[in-house]
Amino acid sequence: MANLPNAPLVYTLGVAHFPAIPNPHHFASLFHEAIRAEYPHYQHITLPQVSVTAGPEGLKLEQHLSPIWQFSAPDRSWAFILTPALLAIHTVAYSTHGDFIDRLRHGLSRLLAVDGIGISYVGAVGVRYVDRVIPREGEVLSDYLKEFVLPPEFSGLADLKLEEGVYVSRYSTPDGDLRFQVLRNPPAVLPPELETALTQQNGWKFDRPSGSFAVVDIDYGARFEPPKPMDVDFVCDRVLRLRGRAKAVFENIGTSHAMSVWNEKRS
Repeated sequence: MANLPNAPLVYTLGVAHFPAIPNPHHFASLFHEAIRAEYPHYQHITLPQVSVTAGPEGLKLEQHLSPIWQFSAPDRSWAFILTPALLAIHTVAYSTHGDFIDRLRHGLSRLLAVDGIGISYVGAVGVRYVDRVIPREGEVLSDYLKEFVLPPEFSGLADLKLEEGVYVSRYSTPDGDLRFQVLRNPPAVLPPELETALTQQNGWKFDRPSGSFAVVDIDYGARFEPPKPMDVDFVCDRVLRLRGRAKAVFENIGTSHAMSVWNEKRS
């Protein structure tokens, strides 16, 4: 993860939620004008969303279409995502948390400065880190990840060979809720909900190793009820706090050998 020179981090996401803005198409164009020099590539898609409403007849599921815009850097290694109710930044080129926060700060500041947009509150912030752990030749996953997070083999049943497994847990913390999962030999590197037209448009392809590997997925979010007044410094500070706990979790599940390997400088 961050600040480990040889970290297995492959994908990072940071997000700020706010009450839905009206006329999102108009504001999306103005936002792109404000960041187009750094994020020139433009993409607009519409995806189905599901909402739940309660009324006299009980709970009702409703599906509707929601617009999503993506603005990508020239090399498409970084991109902003804008919907009527959130701004997110995601990347496959994470280097330091300082750089990540600076980019988020830049984008959020430009969005709030758009004339008439009126984003006065923030309802939630979150971060997500996806790591792909591949043992070196002659090594196994338990050399890198502590066994308590690895879906285990059956004991005493030699004819059952583990092909795929998942360890999932959720934790409450003073700063929010953290969802943690380790996917052992999953069909794809990115979890299915992250394999979207947005990542595909950026050309973000993640090779699935032919041998044993694991995906570590840490998703950490803070909700504010009632919403907090929108402030760029507040949002960035909270994202940094979430990042610090997520990094501590990642380091806690890694073995001493893993930390030694991940601290090696890339050649």
